[in-house]
Amino acid sequence: MAFAARLTDRLSNRLSERTLLTLFLIPVTILGVAGIVANAILPTLIAEAPVLVPALTTRADRLILVAPLLPAEVFLTVALVRELIGDPLFYLFGRRYGDVGIRWLEQRSGPDSRWLRTVERMFRRAAYVVVAVWPINIVCVLAGATKMRPLAFFSLNITGTVIRIALILVIGDLLADPIRSIVSFITDYQWYLTGITFTLVAVSLVRQGFRGRGAVESVDELQQELAVAEAELEDSHDSGATIHDAP
Repeated sequence: MAFAARLTDRLSNRLSERTLLTLFLIPVTILGVAGIVANAILPTLIAEAPVLVPALTTRADRLILVAPLLPAEVFLTVALVRELIGDPLFYLFGRRYGDVGIRWLEQRSGPDSRWLRTVERMFRRAAYVVVAVWPINIVCVLAGATKMRPLAFFSLNITGTVIRIALILVIGDLLADPIRSIVSFITDYQWYLTGITFTLVAVSLVRQGFRGRGAVESVDELQQELAVAEAELEDSHDSGATIHDAP
């Protein structure tokens, strides 16, 4: 465990700052755009290509809608791969940037950052439980920032994700009949519904653009945001508002 942690930190130190951010930003941007696409054309995906839903998004409500439509092994495989792609990236990001990375996520969340602080409090009280039960981006960053051992993180992350996907599959099976009725309605009116979801996503993206939080950003923009986060963190350092090391 200690060897894996040292190896991770050595690789991080040897790579240039720009290379690290590029390696982080490219897959994260792809995942983010995939989620946007899934939200924008969800009715069409459900009706025409349900297997793409777990490939593009990790939202439980979306996954439950397509779980009864796919063979169990296909759903489990696609959903697990998609879920586990992003978590290591945010863990390594948190391990490299620490509290600066946490502050950056808070900045990106804008007015919604209050709930992130709630997650941080939960993490401080029960880090391992939170990683296993709720491995969202901020939790993975917190695990990295607090130097949680790689073996512990990945073991909890993978186990918790497998259990989550399995539960979604079970719920989908239990609710198969009403879900199929909903899917039938979506299929009948998919083009009208897709027009609505596409418009809602477009409006949301425009609003984010006005707030200066675009869905896609460059490495230079990310570097600037991290610099601002670091400056803010230094200003508030005397208040003691940092995350303590995990056990």
